[in-house]
Amino acid sequence: MKVYKSPLPENSRIIRYPDANYRDCFRCRLQNPGKVSPNQVMAAFWTTSPAWLKFLFRLRDLLVRPFGLKTGEGPSREKLEEALDNGESYGFMSLAERTADETIVALDDKHLVAYMSIYIEGGEVFASTVVRYHNKLGVVYFNLIRPFHVLVVKNLFKQMMRERGF
Repeated sequence: MKVYKSPLPENSRIIRYPDANYRDCFRCRLQNPGKVSPNQVMAAFWTTSPAWLKFLFRLRDLLVRPFGLKTGEGPSREKLEEALDNGESYGFMSLAERTADETIVALDDKHLVAYMSIYIEGGEVFASTVVRYHNKLGVVYFNLIRPFHVLVVKNLFKQMMRERGF
């Protein structure tokens, strides 16, 4: 299973999100096109938790807690998928938009807002991230985590796609 860096898909709604300070996108081929929804992929992405990722998030939570940033446990796949299906918020994320081909969630905190899109088109799935800073803490925070963000998203996307058989 190969994951490729990609431009944001032209037909994705996330491309229209204004004032982005950062954008990235990764894509890979679906093993079973037409048999998986963006909500299912989004829920699987956020609930795939290898040991190395759990360690990184525990470390992140320890480091950001003094700054009053959101921390917490990972979501339940079933509960997250149900919330996305019902257009509800769950934990630290809220549903920003949903179409038949795309699910976009927002993770809004006092320092930045990040949007993540799962978009399915032409037998491929695209995982896009768009970030907008609210203040200088957002700039500092995201520039510190940016290398980890790319590493985590790309590797987690690959592992999730392989494990779930999407």
